[in-house]
Amino acid sequence: MGGGARSGVSDADRKPVPGGGKKTHKGGSTPIPADQIPSWETPTSKVIERAATKNLPLLILFGGEEDESAEADYIWGKEIVALAKEKAVFVRVPYNSDREPSWETGSPIPTSKILGKNPSRDYGIKSYPTMLVTDAYGNEFYRVTTKPDAGTLKRFFENVAEQGKKTNEKLQKVLDAAKKSFETKDAAKTLKGLIDNFRTGVVGLAAQEESIKLYHKVLEGGREELKSTVAAGGKDLEKKLKDLKKVYKDTELNKEIDAALKDAK
Repeated sequence: MGGGARSGVSDADRKPVPGGGKKTHKGGSTPIPADQIPSWETPTSKVIERAATKNLPLLILFGGEEDESAEADYIWGKEIVALAKEKAVFVRVPYNSDREPSWETGSPIPTSKILGKNPSRDYGIKSYPTMLVTDAYGNEFYRVTTKPDAGTLKRFFENVAEQGKKTNEKLQKVLDAAKKSFETKDAAKTLKGLIDNFRTGVVGLAAQEESIKLYHKVLEGGREELKSTVAAGGKDLEKKLKDLKKVYKDTELNKEIDAALKDAK
């Protein structure tokens, strides 16, 4: 992360959003010079990957369709353009009022909100225009619903790295405790800590990535335990499976245990 790195992105790499260029007033309209209008991009995996590689935060604008936030010059000026070139990646997401729940995979591992099918829903955006300042992975640290000036945005961008560091430290503390539980073969306690980390919704940070790796190790052990339990059979098979279900209740392994229970009856 870190808001102070230079992007090194050429104008050819950026895709300006059509529209804008004039501001109206009582006497008519005044053209805004093209070099004072920032370039906005669509949040694709390529754009997010570039932001992560260059340790640049994101400015995410959830704009409307017919109001001024739909224009490329919603925020403008030389300082704004400099921020878009050097301090952050500016991305635009159309506001979506659809709050239909996403398909449930059964896995508690968080996924990218900015690269998801409905960022408006996943970020809890209730009105437009709304602007978020996130790290390169889309983890939100600041939110504004009024038009910010260049100075405010600059402070936000420069604070993202520190906010990300603090967030990672919190995740790491929980992960360290989960590792100790894993060493003592306490799968239930290990999973509780890991899932607590996942419920933060944070993605991309080092401690969260390590939490995911440990989670997969725990589930791998759980599947082996399930396999051996079913193979052993016996009169108390159903009870053993129900005990396993309690341990892995908040994981995708839960469905596999349910299937084994169904076969055991």
